[in-house]
Amino acid sequence: MSLRLRLTILFTGILGLTLVIFSFLVYLIMSRTLYAEVDNSISAMASSVVRSITVSPFELDKVQIPNVDVFSSPGTYLQVVNAGGKMVSRSANMGLQFLPMSEDTLRMAAAGREFYESVGYRDKRIRVYNYPLILEGRLIGIVQVGRSLFQVEMVLGRLKVLMLSGAAMAVLAAGLIGFSLARTAFKPVEKIIEAAASIQRGSDLKRRIDYRGPRDELYTLAETLNGMLERLENMYRRLEEINESQRRFVADASHELRTPLTTIRGNAELLLKMGDSLPDTRAEALADIAGEAERLTRLVSNLLYLARADAGQAFETCPVQLQDLMERAVDGLKFTTDRRIATEGLEDLPEALKVNVNADLIIQAVNILVDNAVKYTPAEGEVTLGVSAGGGPDPETVSIYVRDSGPGIPEEEREEIFERFYRGKTFRGKSGSGLGLSIAQWILQKHGGRVALSSMEGGGSCFSLLLPMDQKSG
Repeated sequence: MSLRLRLTILFTGILGLTLVIFSFLVYLIMSRTLYAEVDNSISAMASSVVRSITVSPFELDKVQIPNVDVFSSPGTYLQVVNAGGKMVSRSANMGLQFLPMSEDTLRMAAAGREFYESVGYRDKRIRVYNYPLILEGRLIGIVQVGRSLFQVEMVLGRLKVLMLSGAAMAVLAAGLIGFSLARTAFKPVEKIIEAAASIQRGSDLKRRIDYRGPRDELYTLAETLNGMLERLENMYRRLEEINESQRRFVADASHELRTPLTTIRGNAELLLKMGDSLPDTRAEALADIAGEAERLTRLVSNLLYLARADAGQAFETCPVQLQDLMERAVDGLKFTTDRRIATEGLEDLPEALKVNVNADLIIQAVNILVDNAVKYTPAEGEVTLGVSAGGGPDPETVSIYVRDSGPGIPEEEREEIFERFYRGKTFRGKSGSGLGLSIAQWILQKHGGRVALSSMEGGGSCFSLLLPMDQKSG
């Protein structure tokens, strides 16, 4: 059963129940009103009759009802009976008939009570008012006024038929109109469902639900679904980019791993063949094996770092004095490079200046930049490691920079050099895996910073690690 049909049945049922209750109350009020009007009319007539007659305790049988036709109408009957229930007098419109008299009526009259009762008379129901005639505490007779209930019952019967038929017609009309309105109201929903199903069948996440209507709940639903589709489209596009990046990463990693492994395998086979016959060649082959093994170790270590980056690995940070951090970085360079590295700005750093970092990772990023600068700077060139406070676009930024006098980086390659395994034209022929800058960029991003590049083709390059200052530092 569809939702609009369920809603139609629900609302129609509520309307039907409301009409039934309303009709019952109207019928009940009308019935009580009509019966009350009958009771009031016959009791008033009985009072008039009683006031117009004179009762003698010795001549009750000779009581005459004066002008009974004045008090009666075609549907109203009058009669007077004695204490034993014997007819004394009656209205002319009764003919030879008389109103029924029961033992219960006589008992209640003997108790001096005025009361109403409904009795059968001439195949119809009559409402009778019994008025006892009491003289000196003794019942001497009863005045009975009856009125036919035919008109009342006919009116109530017609009212019942009218209300039942009217309620049935109203419920039927309400059901048809409600179903039509529900169908009209749910037509935009059907369009939304049709559009969503079409998108699902065609797998076209670029499509959107075109809802043209008031800014109501359906508009909000369409906008929400469009927002969800946009997020799904961005997610799938991002997944495709990641998959493509992963495929390229695996291909590049396989290529980079294959080169040192091929060299190691070739030199090992050479050593096996020649034995100890050529000591110089043997030493050269062993040196190649050691160098390629070292290169392979660095490559695997870098790949491990990138795998951790892709897995969203977290690390601990703490406030570190920038001066101490730079001193550790400079001291470490003595063991990683034979090149003289000039320094700038280390002496001018305030002792209270701190950065909230993981010191080991920042030093690794510095080593990556210095290693690249040394690799691509001629022997007569200069490599400088410097630091400055407020060196970035934000005055609350610390800049750790490495400047070289190498060939510089072409403008069209400055964005691509941060991609994994990318090797520009300027760098081809140099040793390296093309992963260092990617790792440095990941380290800085995890610290809320970034790697900036300033370069002039043929005039050297300057890579800067931009880090936010620790807010608690002086």
